[in-house]
Amino acid sequence: MMKIRYLALLLTIVSFGGTATTDISELEKKITTLGPKKTIAQLYANNEKEWLLVTSKIAQGDQSWLQLAAQLAPGADADSAESLSSALGLAIPHNPTGVLAITSERYPPLAMANVCSLPFYSMNEIELNQYVVDAIRALYKVPNGKACLDKIISTIGQSDGYREDN
Repeated sequence: MMKIRYLALLLTIVSFGGTATTDISELEKKITTLGPKKTIAQLYANNEKEWLLVTSKIAQGDQSWLQLAAQLAPGADADSAESLSSALGLAIPHNPTGVLAITSERYPPLAMANVCSLPFYSMNEIELNQYVVDAIRALYKVPNGKACLDKIISTIGQSDGYREDN
């Protein structure tokens, strides 16, 4: 349910040009000054608009945004950790090397088990199928992509199949 809300808010921001503006250097300064936990709390204010904008930028796979995700991870709680892992998972087809470079078992949002386990609930079947194909293609090209690829395949193998009500 949280993922459906996440997608709806993200679409609202994108569709209506929401007022949330996020500058990466400003966010890095906030993390340095306030710490990751307080920075995330500020991003969550106002219906999560800024947090959704940040996670959508992370999902695009730009290296600077991936590094920002790594800086935010120590301050993530349950909800923000899940959405951060999802954003990183979505970035795999765009920048598998960058995503794998920041995976770490030290912080749950960066753990390979979370990033590579298809942590998406708002995709329809066609989108999910395309994501899997794109992620597998991208990970095959990366020398250290095998563990993440194995996790994706394992997750699919343990699945009961696609269900629209997820």
